[in-house]
Amino acid sequence: MSRRGPAALGDGWHVGVIAAVAGETGVVLDVLGIARGRRFHTGRMAVPAGVTYLVVAPSGTASFEVLRDRYDPAVVVLVGGGGDVVVTHAAAGPVRDAASAFFAAAGEPAPLPGFRGAPSFHVRRGGAGAPPFEAGDTARGRPRAWAVVRGATLDAAQALRYLIPYLRSRL
Repeated sequence: MSRRGPAALGDGWHVGVIAAVAGETGVVLDVLGIARGRRFHTGRMAVPAGVTYLVVAPSGTASFEVLRDRYDPAVVVLVGGGGDVVVTHAAAGPVRDAASAFFAAAGEPAPLPGFRGAPSFHVRRGGAGAPPFEAGDTARGRPRAWAVVRGATLDAAQALRYLIPYLRSRL
């Protein structure tokens, strides 16, 4: 059995995304511009560092296990859950470096426009935290990076959309 879905090219799946709130996967798909699939939804985003391959899973821990086993993304991001928009990540690694570059460029807190005319909002750094899922390694033997972008799902997904270009160059 292949550990990657059929659309993965080059260096594999880069970012796996799981909505923290059941039933809000569609919001994440809309913001990231990914077409709906059967259960897992795949797409790509052109960024200055190249193409980023994305896979969005339904909410839940079981989805993480299938996402990890089938697609093996280098980074897994849990998106949503309410409150202020805050990016939390491991103490070291590519997500920390990407978040640092993002906040250096955008300021802190970072002001972002709302998606499709929604009100603008601010993104704050949450610092280091415990991984929301079993961290483990990728099939390629590298530590799997992770992040949590907390906030209303629409705003959290929009923040992730702005963070991905900074993340891609570090994978």
